[in-house]
Amino acid sequence: MIVAVDRSSVAMGDDVSPHAMTVELSESSTVAEAVAYLRQRKYLASIAGGKATWVLEVNGRPSAVIAQQWAEPKFAMDPSTELGSLGPEVSLMFRYRAQIDPDDLYDTIEG
Repeated sequence: MIVAVDRSSVAMGDDVSPHAMTVELSESSTVAEAVAYLRQRKYLASIAGGKATWVLEVNGRPSAVIAQQWAEPKFAMDPSTELGSLGPEVSLMFRYRAQIDPDDLYDTIEG
């Protein structure tokens, strides 16, 4: 299935290249696998200081927090959810939240 992916820019210089793209993943791929796939390919920008915080929205709903200083994301949804179960169109949007405390952000989206 084709998954729409986009992310916020982290700085003005980051705006020069487009971030929106599509990736082809199996319908049986999980949300966690899709995030791991994008992280392995360095889709999310790193920042100096090493504390970038991102919110992942799956089909417009806040679903996880990803922090540059964390080894793994923290999911507010079941990370084993298969992409195919999310509907015929799936979008993953990573919203940059600067260097705010990722644990506080996670508490906000989980609650």
